[in-house]
Amino acid sequence: MAEILRRYGPAALAWLLLAFLRPGPAPGRRLVRFCVLGLAVSQTALTPAVRSLARALGVPDLELLTAHLAMLGAVWAGAQVLLRLHGRKASARRHTAWALAAGAAMAVTFALAPDVLPQSPFVMEYCIAYAVALLPEFAVIAALCLQDFRTAPDRILRAGLGLVAAGVVAAAGYMVVRTVVAVSARAPFDFEYGRGFLLSKALPTTAHLLVLAGVGVPAAAGWLRRCRQYRRLGPLWLALYRAEPAIALEPPRTTVFPTRLQLYRRVIEIRDGLLAIRPYRTGSGAGERQEAAEILAALRAREDGRPPLSSEPAVQGGQDFGSDTEYLCRVADAFRDISRKAPADVS
Repeated sequence: MAEILRRYGPAALAWLLLAFLRPGPAPGRRLVRFCVLGLAVSQTALTPAVRSLARALGVPDLELLTAHLAMLGAVWAGAQVLLRLHGRKASARRHTAWALAAGAAMAVTFALAPDVLPQSPFVMEYCIAYAVALLPEFAVIAALCLQDFRTAPDRILRAGLGLVAAGVVAAAGYMVVRTVVAVSARAPFDFEYGRGFLLSKALPTTAHLLVLAGVGVPAAAGWLRRCRQYRRLGPLWLALYRAEPAIALEPPRTTVFPTRLQLYRRVIEIRDGLLAIRPYRTGSGAGERQEAAEILAALRAREDGRPPLSSEPAVQGGQDFGSDTEYLCRVADAFRDISRKAPADVS
């Protein structure tokens, strides 16, 4: 069982993470998904089932080239994300050219090698080309992750960056070990320790899992935060919807796993609802709890048919979507508490 988990577990986790990361229009998000896709393809190609299929199709060892090129694509995408985030577009272009040239060298040396035995011609050259392709990308990812680790705004993001950096360092160590083993097959020295389980099997698996965890932890934390915010906003949204159904594109329904778009729509619809009852608010105080009390009073005034007030309060909230969402969540929390204690129901 343990051997099955070691061989198939990393690939399964990578595909699961890829399914979890929803597509988006942002280039950075596409690159992150491409990185995870590369990891998934790479680990899948190295499973015993795929190797057996390659032999049955008469293309033995092709799965190795597929796995290594997919890994090169994954590492390239990871480096591109960080380089672009840091505004280093020229470096990003150079790394793209480097990855393409190194990938071509890998394909050529693989085609020239008669087999993948360590002592065979061009196998050592292939391993060196693979290491040369990956090590610069590893260096960029580790350096920029550690740089961002020191300035990350929250612990979740720091944990993710630290895990990715640790995984990349472990992967770089494995590439060095693998290259030395390949060179030792045609050199007058031996590196038997590099062929042991710890360095040849456990180290790459550990590196893969660390990187997946580094990518997955912030994504999972963001998803949990989005679900929590969506549910916190529910009571306030529902009260405003009952007062002004036109604010919503769809009627209320149970949503187990809200998307970013659904959270965005809920915030916008709450803002539309607050705009609809704005003429009934006094704007007499500041703060989330006072605003919640004002909203409750305005809803009742509107429902009772009272005339609008002569003045309208200023709009309170955050400076951007993230801060405004959190502000409205605090207002919604206060609104829920006040509504429970109030003798009358706004509906």
